[in-house]
Amino acid sequence: MVLFKLFDVIDVRMADILDVLLISILLYYVFLLFRGTRAVQMIVGGLLLIVAWLIAQWWELRSISWILSNLTGIGIIALVILFQPEIRSALTRIGQTISRADIRQLFFHSSGLDEVTESITSAVQDLAKNHVGALIVLEKRVGLRNYEETGEILNARISSRLLRALFFPNSALHDGAVLLNSHSIVAAGCILPMPTGNAEGDAGYGMRHRAAKALAAECDAMVIVVSEETGGISIAYRNSLRRKLSIKELEAEIKRHWAELFREQVVVPEKVDVEDN
Repeated sequence: MVLFKLFDVIDVRMADILDVLLISILLYYVFLLFRGTRAVQMIVGGLLLIVAWLIAQWWELRSISWILSNLTGIGIIALVILFQPEIRSALTRIGQTISRADIRQLFFHSSGLDEVTESITSAVQDLAKNHVGALIVLEKRVGLRNYEETGEILNARISSRLLRALFFPNSALHDGAVLLNSHSIVAAGCILPMPTGNAEGDAGYGMRHRAAKALAAECDAMVIVVSEETGGISIAYRNSLRRKLSIKELEAEIKRHWAELFREQVVVPEKVDVEDN
């Protein structure tokens, strides 16, 4: 069934529109899978060769056209060989996504909040299980450069493995706080402010909890604390400290804290009342 004529010459059918749409979606997600790898630069190089071939055809440059046309025969095999690691990684990611039944993540590009949250909660869960003390600051709108400069600047990708390594008891940076923004681990081994005076409500808290409360009270950061003694998980935000969180509750709080920094809308559970101190 013909929908309309393009330029009064080409018959455009519904199937043609669907065909172009599916190809566009496929190319877009292929780009997302290879984004950040060396394959992107090589794909750009391949596109430039195609453009060069089209120009050669237009200007009837027979020698160049012949060379570029013959390169096509070995091009597919060369691409498979050159892109073998990237292709294997992409297929693995697709398989893992389908195995988790997370079809939405496969067809709708995520802003990365779920991945970042998973990395943080996985590290915190492991640290709590092994009673390894930790102090993790999640920066929001207010910059924390003055505290970042008290530690070691990393600007590393957020990963569960790196977070666990930074708080490993024999690590040189394990005693300080780790500062994160929404896309990277900014610094480690940072010194946080301590509350002035002896507040009555801080009597039962250790040094990590008191430092977390002091920082959270002066900015919009959320601070995650893992107790070395009990393995309990706490968060400090503004003038409040909430203790004995489950991993699910921590996940919801991280998403709520950073949701507005990501472009996608994130649906999280209703907020549980916070214990004020």
